[in-house]
Amino acid sequence: MALLRVVEVFPPLFPISPKEHGSIGLEEKTERFVEGVRSIRELADVFLVASVKNPQLLKLSTIEAARLLRDRLRVEAAPVIVVRDMNRLQFLSSVLTGISLDFEWMMIAWGDNYSVSAGASNVRDFSSLSEAIREAGSIRSRARASTRFFAPVDMDLLGQEKGDALAKSRLRAGADYLLAQPPSFDSETLDRHVSRLEKSGIKDKVLLNVFPFKDSKDLDYCQRYFGWKFPKHFRELAASGEPALFEEERNVVRRLRKEGFPGLYVSTRGNPSIARSLFS
Repeated sequence: MALLRVVEVFPPLFPISPKEHGSIGLEEKTERFVEGVRSIRELADVFLVASVKNPQLLKLSTIEAARLLRDRLRVEAAPVIVVRDMNRLQFLSSVLTGISLDFEWMMIAWGDNYSVSAGASNVRDFSSLSEAIREAGSIRSRARASTRFFAPVDMDLLGQEKGDALAKSRLRAGADYLLAQPPSFDSETLDRHVSRLEKSGIKDKVLLNVFPFKDSKDLDYCQRYFGWKFPKHFRELAASGEPALFEEERNVVRRLRKEGFPGLYVSTRGNPSIARSLFS
């Protein structure tokens, strides 16, 4: 089976409170988004259009952004549909909309909590992500569609009873592949992740993640924001700067390509050109 390359991109983002009399820049930013993906179109089998959660920003809907990429660039694009950003009817309608647009892939994600200051709140119509995937799968079956679903998996929990149960429940509910977080930072972390996947018996259903980092301050930010813990070796590399980190991340990409994994999932952090650096 060919390696499935999933590259995450951000949809066009706009300030919720633009400067007085300032344009929101809809056409310019939308064009920049399309052209950024065009520059790396040959590097991905699926472009995953992420759902960016920032109370200061508006975004083009992931479904519309994915449609733009597919129609203008003739690439496979997958919108991320966030369960806790909408009520049950909205969520299932979004799934049906994606199916009606004939997307080959969609991702169903749980979604982070909104902060108290965000001016918005999470919706809790589903008791679990597996329940949402199961209902989305029912819509897929009734529409006689072939759309496939991605869902997330927590590599920090995998290998433990709770983590294995969560991952397998999402697959049973109808997810076709699970996209991993936290990332496989380096070869040491990759070895640990592989061991957990083999122990849980789902290695052929998980795409491990490669995530580009800049320096030690960036690692500190990601630890605060995402709760990720970095190995000592990777911390030492970060002190040397971005080139050293990129080389280690490229080593992870090389191994994922060569060692029998079903695919890989690359984050670009809103800069599509990063994918070219990681795949070089």
